[in-house]
Amino acid sequence: MFGDKLIINADDFGINSNVNEAIVKCFQKDIINSTSLMANMDGFVEAIELAKLHGFNDRIGLHINLIEGKSLTDLSGTGFTDEKGFFIKNAIKNTKIYISSDLRRKIKNEILMQYDKLLENGIQPSHLDSHVHVHILPYLVSIFVEVAKEKNQKIRIVTVTKRKNFFIMIYNTLLNKYFKIKKINFSDKFGNAKFFANYLSSKTNFQPIFEIMVHPAMKGNEVVEIFENINLEDRITKLKEQYQLKIAEKNYVIK
Repeated sequence: MFGDKLIINADDFGINSNVNEAIVKCFQKDIINSTSLMANMDGFVEAIELAKLHGFNDRIGLHINLIEGKSLTDLSGTGFTDEKGFFIKNAIKNTKIYISSDLRRKIKNEILMQYDKLLENGIQPSHLDSHVHVHILPYLVSIFVEVAKEKNQKIRIVTVTKRKNFFIMIYNTLLNKYFKIKKINFSDKFGNAKFFANYLSSKTNFQPIFEIMVHPAMKGNEVVEIFENINLEDRITKLKEQYQLKIAEKNYVIK
């Protein structure tokens, strides 16, 4: 309906059957037009089968996961995984700013292995993003940019909002500029549904290529946004209507 001007991306495809079912329903109901797949989670094989069955296998990015599940490469000795090879949740977020060249190599190899796993299963990723946004961590940014450039991929930018910590706001602003200078930005603006609603009603300079991040899950027979526990179809339908009005107001042509 909106081509690639308004990207509505469902994160966490492949994490489990509940989320997989919700994402399929979202595609069927035109709630989303993109998703990103986790290569190392229990629902991966099912997700691949569902994507091919329902014809959205060309609308899948890689949701790089360095937070949970089992790593695809040997990360022993890094402090990121336990003795069985499972990621220790959020351990990678606690790393010091400096990382050694060997640790950098291991992280990059894990990312590349997750990327290759999609290729091996017939999925050419449409973009890159990451679980819990670890790709924006200062000591990991260069690794993700390097992978994006090598694979000729676009990468998710970061939400920029007013924060109590002024330095985080400045960092996020500069990071987005860096992604755009490198010409690897997946969109002009990025945020969740609530951020997008506020953006549409604001008087800031309007940029039509926007990525909305959603996290669908099944609650009974209803598809909900996990973090807000609201009906996702209702929420997105209203946002699309507001987006159309904004496009008309600014005289943009959607192709």
